[in-house]
Amino acid sequence: MKRKTLLILLAVMLTAAMAFTGCGGTASNSGNEADTEATAEGDAEGDAASESAFANLEPVKLTFTMHDPVTSRIGQATQVWADEVAALTDGKLTIEIFGSGTLAPGPEALNFVMDGTADIGWLYTMFYPGQFPLTEVVALPMNGPTHPAQTAQVLWDLYDTTPELQTELSKVHVLLMYGNPANFISTKKGPINTLADIRGLKLRCPAGAMTEVMKLWGAAPEVVPPGDTYDQLAKDVIGGTSWEWQGLEAFKLYEQLDYYMEDMPIYEGVFVVGMNNEKWAALDPAYQQVLSDTTGKDGSVTFGETFYNAAQESKTAILAADSTAEIVTPTAEAIAEFKVIADGYIPTWVSSNTKDGFDAQGYFEKAASLTEQYKR
Repeated sequence: MKRKTLLILLAVMLTAAMAFTGCGGTASNSGNEADTEATAEGDAEGDAASESAFANLEPVKLTFTMHDPVTSRIGQATQVWADEVAALTDGKLTIEIFGSGTLAPGPEALNFVMDGTADIGWLYTMFYPGQFPLTEVVALPMNGPTHPAQTAQVLWDLYDTTPELQTELSKVHVLLMYGNPANFISTKKGPINTLADIRGLKLRCPAGAMTEVMKLWGAAPEVVPPGDTYDQLAKDVIGGTSWEWQGLEAFKLYEQLDYYMEDMPIYEGVFVVGMNNEKWAALDPAYQQVLSDTTGKDGSVTFGETFYNAAQESKTAILAADSTAEIVTPTAEAIAEFKVIADGYIPTWVSSNTKDGFDAQGYFEKAASLTEQYKR
Protein backbone atom coordinates (compact mmCIF):
# COMPACT_ATOMS: atom_id res chain seq x y z
CA MET A 1 0.00 0.00 0.00
CA LYS A 2 1.86 2.94 -1.39
CA ARG A 3 1.43 5.73 1.13
CA LYS A 4 1.82 3.49 4.17
CA THR A 5 4.93 1.90 2.68
CA LEU A 6 6.38 5.30 1.92
CA LEU A 7 5.79 6.53 5.47
CA ILE A 8 7.45 3.44 6.92
CA LEU A 9 10.40 3.83 4.57
CA LEU A 10 10.82 7.48 5.50
CA ALA A 11 10.69 6.62 9.18
CA VAL A 12 13.39 3.96 8.75
CA MET A 13 15.58 6.35 6.76
CA LEU A 14 15.15 9.08 9.37
CA THR A 15 16.07 6.69 12.21
CA ALA A 16 19.15 5.51 10.33
CA ALA A 17 20.26 9.07 9.65
CA MET A 18 19.87 10.05 13.30
CA ALA A 19 21.83 6.99 14.40
CA PHE A 20 24.63 7.78 11.96
CA THR A 21 24.88 11.38 13.22
CA GLY A 22 24.95 10.22 16.84
CA CYS A 23 27.85 7.81 16.12
CA GLY A 24 30.03 10.37 14.35
CA GLY A 25 32.66 12.08 16.56
CA THR A 26 33.04 15.20 14.48
CA ALA A 27 29.66 16.86 14.93
CA SER A 28 29.48 19.49 17.67
CA ASN A 29 26.72 19.70 20.25
CA SER A 30 25.61 23.04 18.85
CA GLY A 31 25.33 21.46 15.42
CA ASN A 32 23.25 18.64 16.81
CA GLU A 33 20.99 21.12 18.58
CA ALA A 34 20.55 23.08 15.37
CA ASP A 35 19.75 19.88 13.49
CA THR A 36 17.24 18.92 16.17
CA GLU A 37 15.55 22.31 15.98
CA ALA A 38 15.46 22.15 12.19
CA THR A 39 14.04 18.64 12.32
CA ALA A 40 11.37 19.72 14.81
CA GLU A 41 10.43 22.66 12.60
CA GLY A 42 10.34 20.40 9.56
CA ASP A 43 8.18 17.88 11.40
CA ALA A 44 5.79 20.64 12.46
CA GLU A 45 5.57 21.93 8.90
CA GLY A 46 5.04 18.38 7.63
CA ASP A 47 2.30 17.78 10.17
CA ALA A 48 0.61 21.03 9.19
CA ALA A 49 0.84 20.11 5.50
CA SER A 50 -0.57 16.67 6.22
CA GLU A 51 -3.49 18.10 8.18
CA SER A 52 -4.22 20.76 5.61
CA ALA A 53 -5.33 18.25 3.00
CA PHE A 54 -8.31 17.20 5.11
CA ALA A 55 -8.75 19.96 7.70
CA ASN A 56 -11.45 21.79 5.76
CA LEU A 57 -13.22 18.73 4.36
CA GLU A 58 -16.56 17.50 5.59
CA PRO A 59 -16.38 14.08 7.30
CA VAL A 60 -17.68 11.21 5.16
CA LYS A 61 -18.80 7.78 6.34
CA LEU A 62 -19.02 4.98 3.78
CA THR A 63 -20.94 1.75 4.31
CA PHE A 64 -19.32 -1.53 3.31
CA THR A 65 -21.29 -4.76 2.91
CA MET A 66 -19.81 -8.25 3.01
CA HIS A 67 -21.36 -11.68 3.43
CA ASP A 68 -18.59 -13.11 5.63
CA PRO A 69 -18.76 -12.27 9.35
CA VAL A 70 -16.77 -9.23 10.45
CA THR A 71 -15.07 -11.56 12.93
CA SER A 72 -13.78 -13.81 10.13
CA ARG A 73 -10.13 -13.55 9.21
CA ILE A 74 -10.90 -11.73 5.95
CA GLY A 75 -13.39 -9.52 7.81
CA GLN A 76 -10.67 -8.50 10.23
CA ALA A 77 -8.26 -7.81 7.36
CA THR A 78 -10.86 -5.57 5.74
CA GLN A 79 -11.23 -3.68 9.01
CA VAL A 80 -7.46 -3.09 9.07
CA TRP A 81 -7.78 -1.42 5.65
CA ALA A 82 -10.73 0.68 6.85
CA ASP A 83 -8.70 1.76 9.88
CA GLU A 84 -5.79 2.72 7.62
CA VAL A 85 -8.05 4.86 5.44
CA ALA A 86 -9.32 6.64 8.55
CA ALA A 87 -5.79 7.22 9.83
CA LEU A 88 -4.57 8.60 6.51
CA THR A 89 -7.46 11.09 6.39
CA ASP A 90 -7.17 12.25 10.00
CA GLY A 91 -10.37 10.40 10.79
CA LYS A 92 -12.38 12.31 8.21
CA LEU A 93 -13.11 9.38 5.84
CA THR A 94 -14.44 6.35 7.70
CA ILE A 95 -15.73 3.00 6.47
CA GLU A 96 -18.32 1.08 8.48
CA ILE A 97 -18.33 -2.63 7.70
CA PHE A 98 -21.54 -4.65 7.87
CA GLY A 99 -20.80 -8.40 7.89
CA SER A 100 -22.82 -11.60 7.57
CA GLY A 101 -25.07 -10.03 4.94
CA THR A 102 -26.74 -7.74 7.50
CA LEU A 103 -26.76 -4.80 5.10
CA ALA A 104 -27.10 -6.82 1.89
CA PRO A 105 -27.24 -10.59 1.37
CA GLY A 106 -24.29 -11.72 -0.76
CA PRO A 107 -26.37 -12.41 -3.90
CA GLU A 108 -27.97 -8.94 -3.56
CA ALA A 109 -24.82 -6.96 -2.76
CA LEU A 110 -24.16 -5.89 -6.35
CA ASN A 111 -27.63 -4.39 -6.76
CA PHE A 112 -27.40 -2.71 -3.35
CA VAL A 113 -24.13 -1.04 -4.33
CA MET A 114 -25.39 -0.03 -7.75
CA ASP A 115 -28.52 1.62 -6.31
CA GLY A 116 -26.60 3.27 -3.45
CA THR A 117 -28.09 1.31 -0.56
CA ALA A 118 -24.52 0.31 0.24
CA ASP A 119 -21.57 2.49 -0.72
CA ILE A 120 -19.03 -0.32 -1.13
CA GLY A 121 -19.54 -4.05 -1.64
CA TRP A 122 -17.43 -7.17 -1.25
CA LEU A 123 -18.73 -8.74 -4.44
CA TYR A 124 -18.23 -12.42 -5.18
CA THR A 125 -18.78 -12.47 -8.92
CA MET A 126 -20.14 -16.02 -8.99
CA PHE A 127 -23.18 -14.78 -7.07
CA TYR A 128 -24.23 -12.95 -10.24
CA PRO A 129 -24.53 -15.55 -13.02
CA GLY A 130 -23.80 -14.27 -16.50
CA GLN A 131 -22.80 -10.76 -15.41
CA PHE A 132 -19.02 -11.22 -15.12
CA PRO A 133 -18.00 -13.88 -17.66
CA LEU A 134 -14.74 -12.19 -18.68
CA THR A 135 -13.77 -11.55 -15.07
CA GLU A 136 -14.33 -15.21 -14.32
CA VAL A 137 -11.84 -16.42 -16.92
CA VAL A 138 -9.52 -16.89 -13.93
CA ALA A 139 -12.12 -19.12 -12.24
CA LEU A 140 -12.55 -21.71 -14.98
CA PRO A 141 -12.31 -25.04 -13.13
CA MET A 142 -8.79 -26.49 -13.00
CA ASN A 143 -7.60 -23.85 -15.48
CA GLY A 144 -6.78 -20.79 -13.42
CA PRO A 145 -4.59 -19.36 -10.65
CA THR A 146 -4.23 -21.20 -7.36
CA HIS A 147 -3.18 -18.28 -5.13
CA PRO A 148 -5.34 -15.18 -4.40
CA ALA A 149 -2.45 -12.77 -5.06
CA GLN A 150 -1.73 -14.51 -8.36
CA THR A 151 -5.40 -14.03 -9.27
CA ALA A 152 -5.07 -10.32 -8.45
CA GLN A 153 -2.03 -9.93 -10.70
CA VAL A 154 -3.66 -11.72 -13.63
CA LEU A 155 -6.94 -9.82 -13.31
CA TRP A 156 -5.37 -6.37 -13.10
CA ASP A 157 -3.16 -7.05 -16.13
CA LEU A 158 -6.22 -8.17 -18.06
CA TYR A 159 -8.21 -5.18 -16.83
CA ASP A 160 -5.54 -2.69 -17.90
CA THR A 161 -5.42 -4.10 -21.44
CA THR A 162 -8.96 -5.29 -22.19
CA PRO A 163 -11.63 -2.64 -22.85
CA GLU A 164 -14.35 -5.29 -22.81
CA LEU A 165 -13.38 -6.29 -19.28
CA GLN A 166 -13.37 -2.64 -18.21
CA THR A 167 -16.89 -2.29 -19.59
CA GLU A 168 -18.04 -5.46 -17.82
CA LEU A 169 -16.80 -4.11 -14.49
CA SER A 170 -18.08 -0.57 -15.01
CA LYS A 171 -21.21 -1.33 -12.96
CA VAL A 172 -19.12 -0.18 -9.99
CA HIS A 173 -15.94 1.79 -9.38
CA VAL A 174 -13.36 -0.98 -8.90
CA LEU A 175 -11.14 -0.60 -5.84
CA LEU A 176 -9.82 -4.14 -5.41
CA MET A 177 -9.83 -7.43 -7.32
CA TYR A 178 -8.36 -10.63 -5.93
CA GLY A 179 -9.14 -14.31 -5.60
CA ASN A 180 -10.21 -16.37 -2.68
CA PRO A 181 -7.88 -19.24 -1.75
CA ALA A 182 -8.20 -22.33 -3.92
CA ASN A 183 -11.57 -24.00 -3.49
CA PHE A 184 -11.79 -27.77 -3.18
CA ILE A 185 -14.47 -30.36 -2.50
CA SER A 186 -15.28 -31.24 1.10
CA THR A 187 -17.73 -34.00 1.98
CA LYS A 188 -19.66 -35.29 4.94
CA LYS A 189 -20.16 -39.04 4.75
CA GLY A 190 -17.27 -40.34 2.70
CA PRO A 191 -14.20 -39.26 0.71
CA ILE A 192 -14.00 -38.65 -3.02
CA ASN A 193 -11.02 -40.55 -4.34
CA THR A 194 -12.11 -41.07 -7.94
CA LEU A 195 -14.48 -39.60 -10.48
CA ALA A 196 -16.92 -42.43 -9.77
CA ASP A 197 -17.25 -41.29 -6.14
CA ILE A 198 -18.75 -37.95 -7.12
CA ARG A 199 -21.51 -39.25 -9.35
CA GLY A 200 -24.95 -38.26 -8.10
CA LEU A 201 -23.56 -36.49 -5.03
CA LYS A 202 -25.34 -33.24 -4.12
CA LEU A 203 -22.66 -30.60 -3.66
CA ARG A 204 -22.96 -26.91 -2.91
CA CYS A 205 -21.11 -24.81 -5.46
CA PRO A 206 -21.41 -21.35 -7.00
CA ALA A 207 -23.25 -20.68 -10.23
CA GLY A 208 -21.56 -20.48 -13.59
CA ALA A 209 -18.68 -22.56 -14.91
CA MET A 210 -18.29 -24.51 -11.68
CA THR A 211 -21.91 -25.66 -11.80
CA GLU A 212 -21.54 -26.76 -15.41
CA VAL A 213 -18.35 -28.70 -14.77
CA MET A 214 -19.87 -30.36 -11.69
CA LYS A 215 -22.64 -31.63 -13.98
CA LEU A 216 -20.07 -32.93 -16.46
CA TRP A 217 -18.39 -34.80 -13.61
CA GLY A 218 -21.73 -36.42 -12.81
CA ALA A 219 -22.41 -34.57 -9.55
CA ALA A 220 -25.68 -32.84 -8.66
CA PRO A 221 -24.65 -29.23 -7.97
CA GLU A 222 -26.76 -27.03 -5.72
CA VAL A 223 -26.36 -23.24 -5.61
CA VAL A 224 -26.77 -22.51 -1.90
CA PRO A 225 -26.12 -19.12 -0.22
CA PRO A 226 -23.20 -19.18 2.23
CA GLY A 227 -25.39 -18.55 5.26
CA ASP A 228 -27.68 -21.50 4.42
CA THR A 229 -24.96 -24.07 3.75
CA TYR A 230 -24.55 -25.22 7.36
CA ASP A 231 -28.24 -26.10 7.71
CA GLN A 232 -28.30 -27.81 4.32
CA LEU A 233 -25.40 -30.00 5.39
CA ALA A 234 -26.93 -30.68 8.82
CA LYS A 235 -30.20 -31.81 7.22
CA ASP A 236 -28.40 -33.93 4.60
CA VAL A 237 -29.94 -31.90 1.80
CA ILE A 238 -26.41 -31.71 0.39
CA GLY A 239 -23.52 -34.07 1.01
CA GLY A 240 -20.68 -31.63 0.66
CA THR A 241 -19.48 -28.32 -0.71
CA SER A 242 -16.77 -26.67 -2.77
CA TRP A 243 -15.12 -24.03 -0.58
CA GLU A 244 -11.81 -22.88 0.85
CA TRP A 245 -10.44 -23.17 4.39
CA GLN A 246 -11.21 -19.63 5.56
CA GLY A 247 -14.83 -19.91 4.46
CA LEU A 248 -15.17 -23.36 6.02
CA GLU A 249 -14.05 -21.86 9.32
CA ALA A 250 -16.01 -18.60 9.04
CA PHE A 251 -19.31 -20.44 8.58
CA LYS A 252 -18.33 -23.34 10.90
CA LEU A 253 -18.91 -25.86 8.13
CA TYR A 254 -16.16 -28.06 9.53
CA GLU A 255 -18.68 -29.10 12.19
CA GLN A 256 -20.58 -30.91 9.43
CA LEU A 257 -17.68 -32.09 7.27
CA ASP A 258 -14.93 -34.69 7.66
CA TYR A 259 -13.24 -35.15 4.28
CA TYR A 260 -11.25 -32.41 2.55
CA MET A 261 -10.05 -32.91 -1.03
CA GLU A 262 -7.45 -30.16 -0.72
CA ASP A 263 -4.94 -31.87 -3.00
CA MET A 264 -7.22 -31.22 -5.99
CA PRO A 265 -7.82 -27.45 -6.09
CA ILE A 266 -10.67 -26.70 -8.45
CA TYR A 267 -10.97 -22.94 -8.83
CA GLU A 268 -10.45 -19.55 -7.27
CA GLY A 269 -13.49 -17.33 -7.09
CA VAL A 270 -13.15 -13.62 -7.77
CA PHE A 271 -13.80 -10.89 -5.22
CA VAL A 272 -14.30 -7.35 -6.47
CA VAL A 273 -14.44 -4.59 -3.89
CA GLY A 274 -16.56 -2.12 -5.81
CA MET A 275 -17.97 1.29 -4.94
CA ASN A 276 -21.13 3.00 -6.11
CA ASN A 277 -20.08 5.10 -9.11
CA GLU A 278 -22.01 8.21 -8.10
CA LYS A 279 -20.71 8.04 -4.54
CA TRP A 280 -17.16 7.80 -5.86
CA ALA A 281 -17.64 10.75 -8.17
CA ALA A 282 -19.01 12.85 -5.30
CA LEU A 283 -15.98 12.26 -3.06
CA ASP A 284 -13.43 15.02 -2.68
CA PRO A 285 -10.30 14.24 -4.76
CA ALA A 286 -8.22 14.05 -1.57
CA TYR A 287 -10.41 11.20 -0.33
CA GLN A 288 -10.32 9.55 -3.74
CA GLN A 289 -6.53 9.68 -3.67
CA VAL A 290 -6.30 7.89 -0.33
CA LEU A 291 -8.67 5.17 -1.49
CA SER A 292 -6.70 4.77 -4.72
CA ASP A 293 -3.36 4.66 -2.89
CA THR A 294 -4.52 1.84 -0.63
CA THR A 295 -6.22 -0.27 -3.30
CA GLY A 296 -5.54 -0.89 -7.01
CA LYS A 297 -3.22 -3.69 -8.11
CA ASP A 298 -0.78 -3.32 -5.20
CA GLY A 299 -3.56 -3.29 -2.63
CA SER A 300 -5.22 -6.27 -4.32
CA VAL A 301 -2.02 -8.31 -4.18
CA THR A 302 -1.70 -7.43 -0.48
CA PHE A 303 -5.27 -8.57 0.18
CA GLY A 304 -4.58 -11.75 -1.80
CA GLU A 305 -1.56 -12.53 0.34
CA THR A 306 -3.61 -11.85 3.46
CA PHE A 307 -6.44 -14.10 2.27
CA TYR A 308 -4.00 -16.93 1.52
CA ASN A 309 -2.38 -16.67 4.94
CA ALA A 310 -5.80 -16.52 6.60
CA ALA A 311 -6.79 -19.75 4.87
CA GLN A 312 -3.66 -21.48 6.14
CA GLU A 313 -4.46 -20.33 9.67
CA SER A 314 -8.05 -21.55 9.26
CA LYS A 315 -6.83 -24.95 8.07
CA THR A 316 -4.66 -25.31 11.17
CA ALA A 317 -7.56 -24.30 13.42
CA ILE A 318 -10.02 -26.69 11.74
CA LEU A 319 -7.71 -29.69 11.88
CA ALA A 320 -6.98 -28.95 15.53
CA ALA A 321 -10.70 -28.68 16.34
CA ASP A 322 -11.82 -31.79 14.43
CA SER A 323 -9.96 -34.98 15.29
CA THR A 324 -11.93 -36.90 12.64
CA ALA A 325 -10.94 -34.59 9.78
CA GLU A 326 -9.18 -36.29 6.90
CA ILE A 327 -7.22 -34.77 4.03
CA VAL A 328 -8.13 -36.75 0.91
CA THR A 329 -5.32 -37.34 -1.57
CA PRO A 330 -6.53 -38.68 -4.93
CA THR A 331 -3.98 -40.31 -7.20
CA ALA A 332 -2.49 -38.38 -10.10
CA GLU A 333 -4.47 -40.62 -12.44
CA ALA A 334 -7.74 -39.76 -10.67
CA ILE A 335 -7.00 -36.03 -10.78
CA ALA A 336 -6.23 -36.35 -14.50
CA GLU A 337 -9.71 -37.79 -15.06
CA PHE A 338 -11.30 -34.73 -13.46
CA LYS A 339 -8.97 -32.39 -15.38
CA VAL A 340 -9.75 -33.84 -18.81
CA ILE A 341 -13.45 -33.22 -18.29
CA ALA A 342 -12.86 -29.72 -16.91
CA ASP A 343 -10.71 -28.91 -19.94
CA GLY A 344 -13.56 -30.04 -22.14
CA TYR A 345 -15.67 -27.15 -20.86
CA ILE A 346 -13.27 -24.50 -22.20
CA PRO A 347 -14.60 -24.56 -25.81
CA THR A 348 -18.10 -23.99 -24.42
CA TRP A 349 -16.90 -20.95 -22.46
CA VAL A 350 -15.04 -19.62 -25.51
CA SER A 351 -18.06 -20.09 -27.76
CA SER A 352 -20.45 -18.33 -25.37
CA ASN A 353 -18.12 -15.32 -25.04
CA THR A 354 -17.13 -14.95 -28.69
CA LYS A 355 -19.43 -12.14 -29.80
CA ASP A 356 -19.35 -8.61 -31.12
CA GLY A 357 -15.88 -9.24 -32.50
CA PHE A 358 -14.37 -10.22 -29.15
CA ASP A 359 -11.66 -12.88 -29.41
CA ALA A 360 -12.55 -15.06 -26.42
CA GLN A 361 -10.04 -17.75 -27.38
CA GLY A 362 -7.21 -15.22 -27.48
CA TYR A 363 -8.40 -13.74 -24.20
CA PHE A 364 -8.42 -17.17 -22.54
CA GLU A 365 -4.92 -17.87 -23.84
CA LYS A 366 -3.69 -14.51 -22.54
CA ALA A 367 -5.15 -15.29 -19.11
CA ALA A 368 -3.45 -18.69 -19.18
CA SER A 369 -0.13 -17.08 -20.11
CA LEU A 370 -0.41 -14.55 -17.27
CA THR A 371 -1.35 -17.33 -14.87
CA GLU A 372 1.89 -19.08 -15.77
CA GLN A 373 3.87 -15.82 -15.58
CA TYR A 374 2.68 -15.18 -12.02
CA LYS A 375 2.81 -18.80 -10.91
CA ARG A 376 3.65 -19.36 -7.25
